[in-house]
Amino acid sequence: MPDQPVEAKLVPDESTFVSSDGAQLGLTVWPGKTDGEDIDHVIVGVHGMNDYAEAFHMAAPWFAERGVTTYAYDQRGFGRSLQRGIWPEPELMREDLRQAVRLVRERHPDATLTIVGVSMGGAMSMTAFAGDNPPVGADRLILSGPGLRGWGSMNWLYRGALWASAHSRPGWVVRPPRGVKIEPSDNIEMLRRMWADPLRMTDNRIDQVYGVVALMEEAHLAAPRLPADLPTLLTYGAKDIVIPAAGVKRTMKVLPPHVRTAYYPNGYHMLLRDLQAETVYADMWAFMQDPSAQLPSGVSSIPAK
Repeated sequence: MPDQPVEAKLVPDESTFVSSDGAQLGLTVWPGKTDGEDIDHVIVGVHGMNDYAEAFHMAAPWFAERGVTTYAYDQRGFGRSLQRGIWPEPELMREDLRQAVRLVRERHPDATLTIVGVSMGGAMSMTAFAGDNPPVGADRLILSGPGLRGWGSMNWLYRGALWASAHSRPGWVVRPPRGVKIEPSDNIEMLRRMWADPLRMTDNRIDQVYGVVALMEEAHLAAPRLPADLPTLLTYGAKDIVIPAAGVKRTMKVLPPHVRTAYYPNGYHMLLRDLQAETVYADMWAFMQDPSAQLPSGVSSIPAK
């Protein structure tokens, strides 16, 4: 960061979020429909690996119909933001979240503010809120299929190969093997549009892969320190093969008791874009309004074993 902090700001008309170091990040805002009344709920959306703010293109309009305004930004290294394809320093990612929360809180001082972190965005949010300098102003935290596939959930051979590759050939671009398809959702039409989106990444440098695995391990280590005064909901789909169950169950063992979990038998990794997405939205909406409320879906907690 520069010696003299830059004034962070949201510039919705220019689809831009300027962070505290002057970095210009992509921003998309979905205004809540309120018929002139004050906004009672706002969401700060934090997308996952290789994605960008468009990750909320289905959820945000659903919430907008209920008067909720969503602010989603492109994390640095992704989407419309700077240095696309380069893994950022995680502390800069956390600082971006701190600034985004602060700025949204200033715009909506009386609203209930919920962070929705998806996959990698969930992992990063966990490390931010469990750290020594957590974002100030958030009222709820929802972790949707959070990235919990760190070093401790991998076999030693893969760990060693990834470490060696990232430290010897950091710029090596890796691609999914031909013929191997990992479906992150059952919403095939959505996936086709997503794969065709030029702002979404499909290939990664090996140091990006190393970076996200390290962040996911950091999220696991941070889990026990998630603050008790921040109501938190962690959601996971039984058909998620992007973040295998072993990684999630590893973290379940150390989650503090105040963290609620929801386990969707028909859910995939992209819970916010699955065919059953509205079931998940309804649960999120209930939690946003009252963290102790029964979830409308009636789903169980994530099994510990």
